[in-house]
Amino acid sequence: MKKNYLINFTIRLVSLLLFSAILLHTSTVIAQCAGQDNTVTICNKEQDASLENFDLFSQLNGTPLTGGTWSSEDPINTSLLNSATGEVNLWLINRFGTHIFTYTNETCNESASVTINLGGYPGEDNIDGGANACSDDSAVNLFTFLDNELTNIRADINGTWEEAPATLTGHLSENIFNAHEAGPGTYTFTYTVDAVDTCLPEFATVVLEVHRSPEAGDDGILIFCQNEDFSPFTNLNLNDFIVGEDANGIWSDGSATGQITSPSDNTINLQEIYDNFGVGDYIFTYTVYPDHGVCDEESSSVTISITNINGQFEINNHCLGAPLNIDISYTNLLNIPFSHDFELEIRNANNEVIHTEIVEDLAVTTQGQIAIDPSPITTPGMYTVSAVNISNVDGLICDSLTIAEGSFVVYNATASIEELCFEEDFVDISIENFLDNTGNPANETIPINYTITHIGSGQSTLVENQEITFSNGIANLPIDISSYPNTSNDYNLVINAPNNNGFECINLNFTASLVPDDIQLSVAIDNQCNATNVVTVIDAPLLSNGEYTVTYEVREVGNPTLLEDLEVVFRGGQVNNQVNITNLNPGNYEIILRSTQNDTHPCRTTFDFEITEYFSIGGIPDAPVLNNSQTFCFDNYTPNGPTINNIVVDQGENLVWYESEDATSPLDIDTVLIDGEDYFVSATNPTNNCQSSDRSIVIVNIITTNTITSNEVNPVFCSSDNATLANLDATAINGTVVWYDSETGGNILDPSTTLINNTSYYAVESVGTCESATRLQFNVTVVAPPTPQFIGSTLMCALDNPTILTLEEQITINEGFELIWYDASENENEIDSTTLLEEGVVYYVASIDPNTGCESDKITISVVLSECNPEDYDFFIPDGFSPNNDTVNDTYYIPYIEYFYPDYEYEIFNRYGQSMFKGDINQPEWNGKNNGTGNDATSGVYFYVLKYNKNNLKPKQGRIYLSK
Repeated sequence: MKKNYLINFTIRLVSLLLFSAILLHTSTVIAQCAGQDNTVTICNKEQDASLENFDLFSQLNGTPLTGGTWSSEDPINTSLLNSATGEVNLWLINRFGTHIFTYTNETCNESASVTINLGGYPGEDNIDGGANACSDDSAVNLFTFLDNELTNIRADINGTWEEAPATLTGHLSENIFNAHEAGPGTYTFTYTVDAVDTCLPEFATVVLEVHRSPEAGDDGILIFCQNEDFSPFTNLNLNDFIVGEDANGIWSDGSATGQITSPSDNTINLQEIYDNFGVGDYIFTYTVYPDHGVCDEESSSVTISITNINGQFEINNHCLGAPLNIDISYTNLLNIPFSHDFELEIRNANNEVIHTEIVEDLAVTTQGQIAIDPSPITTPGMYTVSAVNISNVDGLICDSLTIAEGSFVVYNATASIEELCFEEDFVDISIENFLDNTGNPANETIPINYTITHIGSGQSTLVENQEITFSNGIANLPIDISSYPNTSNDYNLVINAPNNNGFECINLNFTASLVPDDIQLSVAIDNQCNATNVVTVIDAPLLSNGEYTVTYEVREVGNPTLLEDLEVVFRGGQVNNQVNITNLNPGNYEIILRSTQNDTHPCRTTFDFEITEYFSIGGIPDAPVLNNSQTFCFDNYTPNGPTINNIVVDQGENLVWYESEDATSPLDIDTVLIDGEDYFVSATNPTNNCQSSDRSIVIVNIITTNTITSNEVNPVFCSSDNATLANLDATAINGTVVWYDSETGGNILDPSTTLINNTSYYAVESVGTCESATRLQFNVTVVAPPTPQFIGSTLMCALDNPTILTLEEQITINEGFELIWYDASENENEIDSTTLLEEGVVYYVASIDPNTGCESDKITISVVLSECNPEDYDFFIPDGFSPNNDTVNDTYYIPYIEYFYPDYEYEIFNRYGQSMFKGDINQPEWNGKNNGTGNDATSGVYFYVLKYNKNNLKPKQGRIYLSK
């Protein structure tokens, strides 16, 4: 394709000269802050990747100020424009022509535009086999074939498509080519984008190859009747039943008959299909595959239909006496109208024919109907209907016809009620002769809905999802009539069960009545043990045809004398009467309340009522007296612990115990007490059984002790441990440990008691004043190894480098025992036997029992290291030194003199007798300076005087040569 690579930018710049006089203006003028319009022409945009982010702001003329916003005249370009920066993606604008973008700066309320004359981009040629279509495609979009080497750029969509004259077909409409009409072949198309300003027109070429679509031919169908002779069709060629197919297709068996055994197989055996599978439709598919992947595979099919006409009797279950409606459903695959004759036959469960009927010229397609009214069936049960002697079949391709028999159930369930009066709200309805869906007496549970209606008022109630259970066709259904007025007695019952039609035969009218309520008599006594207010309470149902006579009498218990009486006659309602007891003396009384009535309700059984109540005046005893906090040791009441019977009560009789102050149920005296609980007790007056108004409280503290636990009851201690009872491993769970010197009785031991070897001690847990019943025995062993004996001398010479081992050689211990050395008697550190001895240091040593590791008592040893004989160690006194700071012989001292004469002193003089230095064991070295002046001594001869201060040795004088 020929391209014009010239990019022509036409920019018209208008400059305004500002006169110097304007500089003298006193105010600042903001003008043209949006810049000035400009026009830009861009050709061959696909060659410049920077056009993906083209800066419109830089294209404005004048001196625009930043801060404005950009907009596109064409809304399609809005998504490609950054309104804040003015960058626009020209590669994604796929329409050549003029595009206008406007910059608006609100600072001066001005706008300027950049007009872009954008040259066209037709995309890339596709001439090397990359454009393919199938001949069955009537709408090939040619834009799909414009290759884009640059994936970020789009070919323009407003160009023009044309067919090349050499392959002109006339089947191109804009960019859509009808390959189906054009047919297989190679076609050339040109896509042209027009010139824009100075940009030349450009074009792209597409060479489209249209490939032949595969042809599978037209579908075929073969219809065979069930009663035909299939022997001529044992080698049926399927290709004979499709038209216009390609010859290279493959048959497949969609019905899995097994007749197609290989890709080249195209024959079937109809006899085998019928013998193996019978009546039905069998589909075989012919598939032709394309030569090129742009085309899809094509398929056609041959349907083999082996058919007959079948009928099926369908009769709904129904109630006895209902019309008999018989339906026949036909399997007529071709829906061809036909007619036939037959004889209808009905048989009972014993296979006895109870009815026959001739049916002639029954015209049907898929449904037939026969109505017999009145029904010939007079007995409930299961019945079967069948067709015999089918004849005169007219209108069918196949002349064979069968009708399958059908079964149905005729119901005649009955419902009844045996009683008239009911104590409870539910009336039992008895259902009998109920058959299941097989015609036999039902033995199952069935969910039902029922409606009960009061016949007089029409009030209805629907009860849903009630279950009813049958046994041998009999069941009871409880019906709630409590929501109806007491005067109601005539009802209707209808039952519905979606899964069982037998209930629809029940429509029961029945009479039932609830037994009327009795009069309620009661006596309200404010306090039966010390009554101050007594009221008789009467609650009587209203009587429509009678009245009540109510009386009450008050007597002292055991005395027949009548103290108070009253009589009331009324038809019903609530009556309360105050009983006058203000004149009664303290004592025990009874009140008798009686009622009699004379109504004639048919369900009334009781007419006389009587109640007796007792009350006392001044009959409440005082509350018991007891200590309100009592403690019990659990171990004193084994095995279960203390009970209520163990609580001590100081004053009170006929005691009754409770778990709380307002509890009504008394506690048994054998109730086991609970720690921390409070118990309440009242006294009872034996005459009137009245309890004290107040209850006395006692809080129970039950101390439970546990047997002492230990991980070691046969402990072994070392005598050096100075172990006491406190060192024994004895653990108390709740309390403290108390020690005894015997298993029972004995003396209490202080925990600081020192343990004695081969002695037993006994521990118990003590909580408060309670101790555990069992004492835990500890058998103590105290190991006391023998103390080592030092038999040597502590006078030694440090020059011999004596060690701890030197001392060990002078210590006597038992055989098998070892020694251990320490630097202190307590909080000590162990010392190794190779440690050099030091004078003035005290060493501690003990023997160790090889079996227990116990240590004996420690003995102490300190040594003197100055017992050295000078003659044995070549003792000498140096005669010179050189203090010149060369680190060699810079100071004067007498070697090892501290080991021979630890209290020595020496003094150095110059030749004039002046003292230069005084030395001893604490200041043994002279550095060559005058101690008096601090000045360095000069080279020369100096004199010393050495005092041994030992063994009365005379001082020694000598010379020292100081050389620098």
